[in-house]
Amino acid sequence: MTFSSNNAMADYIATSRIAAWNVPDLSQDTPLRDITKVGVIGAGTMGGGISMNFTNVNIPVTIVEQQKEVLERGLKVIRTNYQRSADRGRFTREEVELRMERISGALSLDALSDCDLIIEAVFENMNLKKQIFSELGRVAKQGAILASNTSALDINEIAASTKRPEDVIGLHFFSPANVMKLLEIVRAEKSADDVVATAMQLAQTINKIAVLVGVCPGFVGNRMLFKRQGQGQKLMYKGVMPWDIDAAMNVFGFKMGNF
Repeated sequence: MTFSSNNAMADYIATSRIAAWNVPDLSQDTPLRDITKVGVIGAGTMGGGISMNFTNVNIPVTIVEQQKEVLERGLKVIRTNYQRSADRGRFTREEVELRMERISGALSLDALSDCDLIIEAVFENMNLKKQIFSELGRVAKQGAILASNTSALDINEIAASTKRPEDVIGLHFFSPANVMKLLEIVRAEKSADDVVATAMQLAQTINKIAVLVGVCPGFVGNRMLFKRQGQGQKLMYKGVMPWDIDAAMNVFGFKMGNF
């Protein structure tokens, strides 16, 4: 696809963003599940960033880690991020404390028993994720949405490890999760309509641009990046400097180039 001008490209992007919210086979009157408390499994870069999206909009979060020192380190990073924003004048120092008060830490999945949405944000290991979701089937209350932040793994396989696959969906945030706008919502084979509808609405609540995708290798974002990176590599092999490739991508509209 080519564009005659930057304005034409901007119009195309704007139209695509509007279309992304439209889910043709999902009724407009599909009931939504209430999301008043969120659980996040993992206090690393992704888990911390994901948590901030919810505390930013006054939704309390419980973060679970296996080790106390890892949990404390993750909470410290969140505080540092908020403090940096306050130092830049984006909000007051009092707001830093208010947002931090919405976050609690725990060392057991049992602490997530009252959460309406639980997001798993551990590293990309299928066996580990299946183990966690199997345990969540026991821990989570009925009606809770069980989400994985996986960037490429099979959500259907993850969902099969629970006795309630209809509650399972993929919520793939991009790093840094508290900054990047895109949220891939991965609809699994048995994901209930109200789970999909709630995830789409929740994306708007936390100021994300949602794209509903199916289960496939790399979903949408990574599949695009794989192709883009492949073409960039070919250009380098032909002698084009990586910074020139990045510059061309920036001119096209990408904020970050391949390299």
